[in-house]
Amino acid sequence: MKKSISKEIFVPFGIEIEMEGIDFEKGKFEICHNVDKNWKMGTDSTLIREGIELSSPVLSNEQETFEKLKKLAKKLETLNVTFQNASFQVNLDADSFRCIDFVNLLKMFSIYENIIYQFSMGEDQNIRESAYEYAAPIGQRFYDKYHSHAQIKDSYQRFINNKAMSISLKRTPKKVDDPIKIIEFRTPNGTYSYDLWFNYITFFSAFLTYVKNKNFDKEKIDYLFEQKNFLTCMQTLEKIDEKKAIQLAELIFTNEEDKSSFYKQYVYRK
Repeated sequence: MKKSISKEIFVPFGIEIEMEGIDFEKGKFEICHNVDKNWKMGTDSTLIREGIELSSPVLSNEQETFEKLKKLAKKLETLNVTFQNASFQVNLDADSFRCIDFVNLLKMFSIYENIIYQFSMGEDQNIRESAYEYAAPIGQRFYDKYHSHAQIKDSYQRFINNKAMSISLKRTPKKVDDPIKIIEFRTPNGTYSYDLWFNYITFFSAFLTYVKNKNFDKEKIDYLFEQKNFLTCMQTLEKIDEKKAIQLAELIFTNEEDKSSFYKQYVYRK
């Protein structure tokens, strides 16, 4: 079992867990009475077999938070939920990254998207069919948008409140002048593994922290973005690239244990 606190996580976060194979009322009763009544439960049209979407309240990097996540993971395992059409999502507070450059974020995400996909494939070691519809790779789309707009800010507009992409920049609906409130990362597969949840939260926190960091290597990222062949990105999402994974880990992680956990999960997918 992974540790309960990481130095890479310093911002408020939330998670969304989609699941199938469980009656809604039964799931609601079990989670509210045995884990936490403050979690929101709803349905999602993308889920087919008696699906439930479970959304956490705002969470912080504290021992109590992760003890509760361990308890929830155990409960979902005993309920035998499935994830054939489901995703796990990490939401990070954009206000904590107030000066983040969203263009830099999307460039870097595009460059390492094949690594991110592989890392977040859960236990199944494949990509669910609906992921291409509800957590679609952004590389080619963002590259085309970036080079087709004179105004740089217009290049990331299609990723605002877009639930079809693997990353979504969320603002209050119908308030187009509002700043981005949440940065949402949508994985290609769902899971009830606490270890995977912990690694996802840690990874995406470290990823955003690096983009905002004063040591962010914009020149390198710009170069890699222009050199990337995004036309083949879809074909390489399931291929291991250890060299590139090490490069990414060295950029974003400050903690050796978290770096090792990322690398092991990427290579061995468990």
